[in-house]
Order: sequence, then structure tokens, then C-alpha cells
Amino acid sequence: MIKIKNLRGSILMTFSALLFLSFALVGVAFNVAVNQYIHSSAINTLNEARADHYYTLAISPPYSAPISRPTGSNLDRNRSLLATNRGSFTIGEDFVPLNIRYITESAEDIAQLIKQGDFIVGRIHNLRLRTQDMQTYYISAVSSPSGAGRHVIYYVDVTDLQRFTHTINMLLLSLAGLIWLVAIIITGFLAGSLARPLYILRDFARRIGQGDFTPNPISFTGEEFEALNQSLNHTALQLAKYDNEQKTFFQNVSHELRTPLQTIRCYAEGIKHGIMPHEGASQTILEATDRLTEMVGDVLYISRIDAISKPAMESTDIHVLIDDRINRHKALADSKNIKMKFNHDPKPVIINCASSYMGKALDNLIANAIRFAEELITVDCFRVGSRVVIRVSDDGPGFEPEILPNVFERFIKGKNGQTGIGLSVVRSIAEQHKGTVDAENGVVGAKLTINMPHNL
Repeated sequence: MIKIKNLRGSILMTFSALLFLSFALVGVAFNVAVNQYIHSSAINTLNEARADHYYTLAISPPYSAPISRPTGSNLDRNRSLLATNRGSFTIGEDFVPLNIRYITESAEDIAQLIKQGDFIVGRIHNLRLRTQDMQTYYISAVSSPSGAGRHVIYYVDVTDLQRFTHTINMLLLSLAGLIWLVAIIITGFLAGSLARPLYILRDFARRIGQGDFTPNPISFTGEEFEALNQSLNHTALQLAKYDNEQKTFFQNVSHELRTPLQTIRCYAEGIKHGIMPHEGASQTILEATDRLTEMVGDVLYISRIDAISKPAMESTDIHVLIDDRINRHKALADSKNIKMKFNHDPKPVIINCASSYMGKALDNLIANAIRFAEELITVDCFRVGSRVVIRVSDDGPGFEPEILPNVFERFIKGKNGQTGIGLSVVRSIAEQHKGTVDAENGVVGAKLTINMPHNL
């Protein structure tokens, strides 16, 4: 099996095969039609000769009879097709041609072919004969009026037509070769024009894979190539944006991780050298460790959320999930004398979501509210048409006006914020569930809302 390694070779090979098949079919059809024409014309000519022969016998003495010459659509239509190639002679038992008429040079050949073929002359009817030099005849035999075992041989020489057919075949073959050559040259040029944009786009895709996200400035006249080029440019811009976000993210993470690590190191050295009281230093180290643990957990969630693969979705009663998360934070809220209230519809609300991810988003919203609330946190969950709204409100000071539009951005934190990652995790999870987030200041405190479809 031939393996073509490039598009140009595949196009040329396919086109050559189709062109060859087309010419082959045309050649076969032409030769079948011509051979059928020669055969039918020769048979009609012989039938006409036989009809004339029997008509002559019928009107000649002593066989005179009141009959008319036979006519018919076939005879009338084919009377002159091969009339100039028709000949006749009388042959006896010695196979010597006598009374030769019309084509004198063919009689001896035909007589010898009949003799060599050991034919019963009286039964020869529309027989095809061929000599060694490829001359072809159609013959028929009828009884001779002179009797004595003699027969009249009528024949049609189709050699000229076959030679003409051969000439036409050679002309068609030459013409086919010329057309094939011209078509291959044109197809090669077109295939090259078709493959050239693909090579450019291939190199562009390779640059993207190597981290070069510079858009391709070239435009293509072909609609399909231009659409692919625009898609690759869009992909390059998205990857460039993602790459910049990742670089910024890791720079900020490095900075944020350094602060608690420095705190831990500083207080640990103070304990080691005995310059800090153990109890106070240990408490500070524990708080820094908790902050570090929380930050690492958020970073891990962000890395999972940013992954290409989507988490497995499952049917979940969002009321049960919220109630579970509230109970997890109840001890911390009680330690700060903060009450938590959960308002929801009496009927269950079933949604398709990744439970662990949605639970993390709820944890971050509740933890943020506990950090800023004075006495009360309210969690509301209700349906609005085909969507589910989850809102966490607190009675704290609310967001500073300058950071309110960007509270869900990474590493944006208020006066008492910690890592600046928690609310960005909430937004990423909501967007992964085809939802939106919103932040606003109420009459008292802040309100954080997740709005997502009821059924994903």
C-alpha cells in the first residue's frame, strides 16, 4: 500500500487516479460502442446482400414469381453503411474463388480461411473471420444458382474501420496523456496553494505550543483558512492572558506565603534563643500556621478549578449542603458570639453540581462572614424561575467602597482580609457551574450572592 506523507502528494495521487479512471471508462465506452456499430452494420449489410440475392433468384427464369423486393427499416437505414466494403464471389468444392465482384484482393484470403476452418459452407451465416495481419471480415454463404455444390460468399471487410478505430484510440491516448500532464501541473500548483496556508498555520500552532502567543498577522483569502486563523489567534490571546494570570498568581502566592513563613521563623527563633515567652510565641505560630494552611488549601482548589477537565456532577439537595456547612462553622461562630440563621424554601431544591467544590464555595462565604460579622449571619437560599440564589449576609462594617468592584479578584483583600484568595475561589467555582457572583453593601454589613442554574 502506497503511503502519501503530505497533502499535495495525496491530492495529486487522488486526482491522477480519478483522471486515469475517467479516461479508461471513456476509452472502454468508445471501443464498445464502435465495435457494436461495426458488428451491427456488417450484419445488416450481409442481410441486405442475402435479401438481394434471394430477390434476384425469385425474379429470374425459370423461378420468376410476382414478389416485391424485401424492404424494412433496418435495411433502408443501413443500406449504405458498409456498402463500399462489401464484396462477393462464388466458391466451389475446390475452394477456388470464381466470379469475384467488388473487392478482388480479399477473396483469396477468405477462401483460404474457410478451407482452413473446415466450415460447412452451406451453413455459414454472418461469420466473423480474421487473418494473421489482423484483417477482419464478416461473411455469409448462399446457394449459387449454378448449382454443382457451389455457393456465393458475401463478405464485408471491416479492416479500414478497425484501423480507423485504432487511430482514434492512439489519438485519444495521446490527448489523454497531454490532458493528464497539463492537469497534473495545474493540480500541483493548486495543491501547493492549498497546502501553503496549512504550513503557515502549522508553524503558528507550533509557536503557540512553544509559548509564543504573538497573534498571526497574516490574513487568508480562503474563508475556511481565515476562520481557522482567527480561531488560533483567539486561542493565542486566551493562552497569553492565562499565562500572564498564572505568572501574576504565583508571584502573589509567593509573596503571601512568605509572610506567615517569616512570622513562624521569627517566633520559632525567639523561642529557641529564649527572647520570647513560649505561650505567646506558640499562639502566634499556630495562627500563622492556620493562615498558611488555609492559603495552601485555597491555592490547591484554584489549581483544580483551573484544570481543563471538569469535575463530576451529581444531584444534590442544596439545602442539605448549606445546612451541613453552617454546622461545620457553628463552633467558630459561637466562640465569637455570632448567631447564624438559615432561611430557605420548605421544599428540597435539587441541583446538579460538584458537591465538594460547591461546599468549598459555601465554606469561604461563611468564613468570610464570620470574620467581619458583629452578631448575626444570615444565609438565604431560594429559587427565582429556573435559577437558584444563595446569599450570605453579615452585620459587619461591609466592604470598603474602593475594593467593592474587585472583591472577587485574586489577592484583593480588605482591611481585615487574610489571603485575598477565598472569594476568588468562590467566583471560579460559580463560573464552573455556569453561575455568577455578586457583592454589595446592605444597610448593615455585606451581602455576597451566588446565582446559578437550577439544572445544569
